Amino acid sequence: MYLLSILVFLVLCIVFMINVTGIGSTGIIYFIDMPTIIMLIMLVIPMIVIAGLLKDFNNAFRFGTKMKKPVKKAELSRALEAVSFAIKAFWTAGIFTFLVPTGSVLIKNSGNLNLSLTISYIAVGLLPLCYASAFAIVLLPLKSRLKVRLDAFCEENIIVEDGAVQDTNQKREDCGPEKTE
Repeated sequence: MYLLSILVFLVLCIVFMINVTGIGSTGIIYFIDMPTIIMLIMLVIPMIVIAGLLKDFNNAFRFGTKMKKPVKKAELSRALEAVSFAIKAFWTAGIFTFLVPTGSVLIKNSGNLNLSLTISYIAVGLLPLCYASAFAIVLLPLKSRLKVRLDAFCEENIIVEDGAVQDTNQKREDCGPEKTE
């Protein structure tokens, strides 16, 4: 269901971009820039690996899509942290890949500023920010699902161990104090 909703969202985004650009269905080609996507991924994946969250990031998709399977609170917390980190990493990489080429173009053309050429470079430079926001939009529902599952884990009064359900009449000790946010 998660993947289906992502696909529906992407189709709606494409339809929106076709209508907004005013160029028609060929206008979507202007938003496709594979070197930018590769650069974002080449910056984000090493950040996730260096942070030691690659396994947790992979688990986040499993935990977010399969709600029935019992998991530990620590695994959910690590998966939530990995998704939060990935969103921040995508935004950081998007800003970085926007600022470096744009700054380079502005520095190179500072003496003889050709406005139409500079605006074209800046428009292409904005694509990493578009891609970063697209990745963040895809990951935000996953983050929300993990957060809801973690909150439900802390609120329930049952312990699931090896498929056996045991009832407890006290608050779970491993959930910590309740947050008042």
